[in-house]
Amino acid sequence: MKINVPGAFADAWSLFRRHTEALVAVAGLFIFLPTLALLLLVPAAPPWPDSAASDAQIQADAAIFANWIVDNARWFLVASLASLYGSLAICTFLLDSACVDLRAALQRAVRLLPRYVLAALLILLPASLGIFVFVLPGLYILGRTTLIAPALVREKSLTATSAIMRSSALTRRNGMMLAGLTGLGLLAGQMLPAPFQSIDIAMRAVGAANPVMVTIVDSLAAVLASIVALATILMRIAIYRQLAANSGT
Repeated sequence: MKINVPGAFADAWSLFRRHTEALVAVAGLFIFLPTLALLLLVPAAPPWPDSAASDAQIQADAAIFANWIVDNARWFLVASLASLYGSLAICTFLLDSACVDLRAALQRAVRLLPRYVLAALLILLPASLGIFVFVLPGLYILGRTTLIAPALVREKSLTATSAIMRSSALTRRNGMMLAGLTGLGLLAGQMLPAPFQSIDIAMRAVGAANPVMVTIVDSLAAVLASIVALATILMRIAIYRQLAANSGT
């Protein structure tokens, strides 16, 4: 079955309108706040090594970049876990009929989180290599595995690996479309907050980093990033509902 993209957008918007308060609460706590914490606590990334520079300069810049990653790895890890949990909690709230309220959804999401984290780790390396080397293969992998969280929630017996296989089966013949949607989501998540992040960097560079102004600017960046993240989660749920209904699940 080919995905009805306008239908998925309409379904995602309908889900948001029906459950706005709960969705904003979960996204605010587990997506917005971790994103804001990263912006406030983690210094701007050093520039990526310039391929036109000398070998010695490239090695020096690469070492600086690697040290930046190591120094801030704990913050990235905490924010990533919070985001994964928030995504899983939203899927559980909207897809699991046994969860009668948001509290029950949050509790079940805790039990599902280890499997979801393992599934994310299993696709992290091939997807990252695909994006780094040729871009499209990585986006294709991410697109084909985009339904892992909804599948884990809805089809309760799935393991991490079987959830990956289930997502791949559901998205068959829709790989390129989902790669495009994934790329659009990633691009929006980077581009929309970028102007406010640039203001942050500029204020810090000239020594005009008033804490209140930095917090306001970073909050605006985090809000935009969180909106994109929430929209992406809702689209995954809508697409899963479409494809799973067709498969008889």
